This record gives sequence, structure tokens and C-alpha cells, in this order.
Amino acid sequence: MASKNSFNYQTRLFLLIVVFTWVLTFAFFMLQYTREKEYKADTLNAQLQVYNRELLRAIERDSLQNFADVTKDFRADSMRVTIVDMNGHVLYDSNGDMNYSNHSSRNEISEAAATGVGYTIRRQSETDSRYYFYSATRGKSLIVRSALPYNSSLYADLKIDSVYIWLILVIAVVVSIIAYFAARRIGRNIKNLRDFAEQAESGNALTYDTDSFPDDELGEISKNIINLYKNLKVTAQERDENLRNAMFEEQEKVRIKHQLTNNINHEIKNPVHAIQACLETIINNKDRLDHNAIFELLQRAYDNVNRLCSLLHDISIITRISEASDKIEKQNVDVSRIIDDVKSSIAVYPPEKQMRINVKVPEGVVINGNESLVESIFFNLVNNSIAYSGGRDIFISLDEETADYYRFTFADNGVGVSEEHINRLFERFYRVDEGRSRKVGGTGLGLAIVKNAVLFHQGTISVKNRHAGGLEFTFTLHK
Repeated sequence: MASKNSFNYQTRLFLLIVVFTWVLTFAFFMLQYTREKEYKADTLNAQLQVYNRELLRAIERDSLQNFADVTKDFRADSMRVTIVDMNGHVLYDSNGDMNYSNHSSRNEISEAAATGVGYTIRRQSETDSRYYFYSATRGKSLIVRSALPYNSSLYADLKIDSVYIWLILVIAVVVSIIAYFAARRIGRNIKNLRDFAEQAESGNALTYDTDSFPDDELGEISKNIINLYKNLKVTAQERDENLRNAMFEEQEKVRIKHQLTNNINHEIKNPVHAIQACLETIINNKDRLDHNAIFELLQRAYDNVNRLCSLLHDISIITRISEASDKIEKQNVDVSRIIDDVKSSIAVYPPEKQMRINVKVPEGVVINGNESLVESIFFNLVNNSIAYSGGRDIFISLDEETADYYRFTFADNGVGVSEEHINRLFERFYRVDEGRSRKVGGTGLGLAIVKNAVLFHQGTISVKNRHAGGLEFTFTLHK
């Protein structure tokens, strides 16, 4: 058998793991390298865009007179400034030479003319043969282009952090070393199993000595395989079916967790990037921004911090219900009092965020459950109506009581949603109107929390559009 392959299983397994590790490392490195390079270029462009806009305002304030006098108050020593009209004709260049060809074909100029902004990371100048980083901004009738020459400072700004490269290499080397020892240990088990298979083929497997297997997890598994050999033919079909079911469940769990992780990552990046952009603008332009501009940027950062806190809070609730429901304490919960508390809590909202809440729930409605989760049901439904319904009234009523459960109805008189969205309202991070949801600070988890909290209390929940307008939620809470 050894003659069929020039490499034994241990060597092939080790090479496979090492090749896979280094290919994955290279792919991840190239992805991160590209993203970091684009990020640094975008950051530099954003800084130059601020300068361009300041220069445009100054030019427009001077009624387009004497570009040189206007630009000298803004331009740094190493910076080159070019002003062109909308047709690409050069009106001014800080280098002094005015014999330039039409600039409409320049990438940054054409992008600025089309979208308002544009930049080129690296291009050689036709006049002085130097390489520049170009950033252009469109005004009302002019395009201002600032350019930084590639010197040691600019190269340092755009250079990828070498620490990251070394970290990736060290991790890949460590993984390769671990793979070697793992492959050697696995190879030992494989050799013993191969010996057992040969004896099983010859009919002598029942006398095989299992003491040759190492005392680890794989060795224990191998011993169990041999010990179960007698019953293999009888139980093979059942075992295979159970294995397929187990693999499917595990894959489904992995898929759901992967999807949730991607959604969380996507949702967190937006407020984090917004906060970062506001703070970078303040830091990089502290001498140019007035008090009102700084306050507006800080307010925007503060709003995104609040949104991030709300998102983390909602994720915590979802995770708590989904993965640790057996550890959530239960006690007698007065649902009537919770509804009154939620009604009172919105009384402090600004007038534009208030709605009339009409309650038809008698006192003494008590269930055995978790108070914070019951509160989250009504609180999230109320906030959802306030944020998205566009209505004026909310209606909460107890429609039915049995020996086992209470059935509630929660409705508003807003605009409702299209039928195509109804069946997806309880999905995590699903938004009917993506732009509006982000504008009002929604996390996309409110209704998912409602559904999971209802399910925790052994209830059911459904939603539909009301004939009179608005949404109607019907849910039960087990007593």
C-alpha cells in the first residue's frame, strides 16, 4: 500500500493544511491590503475635499476675481492648486504655467463634474513629470483641484502598516506548526485504523488489539468504532440517518449564526464610521471649523453613539432569549401595570413623537413570566408605531381570556405596510424602509425582540394591515 503514494497520509494532510492556510492567509492579506489602501486614500481625499470647499467658497465670495490672491491664503507650500471651468479649460494653476491641455478627460475632473467630487490616487503630471495625488471638487461654475506630490510624507501616509503584515505571517507560521503536530497525531490514528481495516477485510478484526491507539479523543473514537463493529450492519442505516440530521442541524445553526454575525457587523459599522468621520473632521479641521459646525458634528456623533447603544442593548436581549432562555427568571408579572408604565413613559417624549394611547385592559391581568421581557413587548410595539406608523392613535386591548392564556391586540391608525413586507416584519434587521429606519435611529431588532419575548412566554403572535389603516398585532401570553 505504501508504494501507491509517494507521500503517506500524515504528510499529505500536513501539506493540505499548510497550503490551505497560506492560500487563505494570502487572500486575507490582499483583501485587507486593498481595503486599508482604499481607506487611507479616501481619508486623504476627504481632507483635501474640505480644503477644496473652503477655497471654492473664498473664490465665489470674491466673485471669481484674481485666483492667485485667493489661493495663496489657503495653499500649503507643497500643494498644487488648479482651477478649471466646467468644460475642462484651465483658468489657473499655482505652478504658474497656463499652457495646459483641456482637463475634461482627467479622471478626477470628469468625476467631479459628474458627481461633485473625484480623486486619482497616483498619476504623473504632464508639465513637471512628478507624481501627484489629485482631489477635485465641483462648485457652481468652477472645479477646484488640489494635488499633493508624492514625497516621503505622502508615501508614509498611504503606506500599509507593516505590523499587520508581520502579524499575519506569524499567525500563518504558528498555524503551520500546529498543523504539523496535529497531522502527525492524526496520522498515527489513521495508520492504526488502516491496520484494523486490513484485518477486518481478512475476517480477523475481532482479535484486533486497541491498545495501540493513543489515549486522546481520536484514539477513543477509534476504539469505539472497533467496539461497535459487530453491530455496524444492523445499525448502519439508522446511524447514517441520525448523522445526516445532526449535520443538517449543525449547518443550520452555523448558517443562522453566520447570518446574524454578518448583520450585526453591518449594522455596527454604520454608526462607528459616522462617529469616526465626525471626530476626524473636527480633529483635522479644528482651526477652520466654527463653534456651530463643531457642535453639529458632535451632535451627529452623539446621535450615532445612542444608536449604537440601542443596537447593543437589543442584541443583548435577542441573545439572552435565544441562547439562555432557561436561565431567565420568572415571577408574577402585572401586565396591566406594565402597560400603564409604558403609557406614562412616552408622556415625556417631544410632541412630534407622541401618540394617544387608548387602553382597554382591566386591572389584575397577571402572568408568570419575566417582567423586563413583557415590558419590551409593549415598549417596542409602541416605539415602532411612533417611529413608522405616521398615525395619531394606538389601541391596546385584552380580547380574550382562557384558563391558559390572555389574548391581546395592539393596533395603530397609521399607514400600515405593503403586503409584501408583512411576513418579514419579525425578521432580525429587516426594515421596510431602509433609509427612514436609519434616520429615526431604528436598530431593526424591535419586532424581532417582540416575537422572541412572546415565544418565551409560550405565546403566538401575528400581524396584519387594518381595514381602517395601520397595523394590527395579535398575540397571546401564557398564564
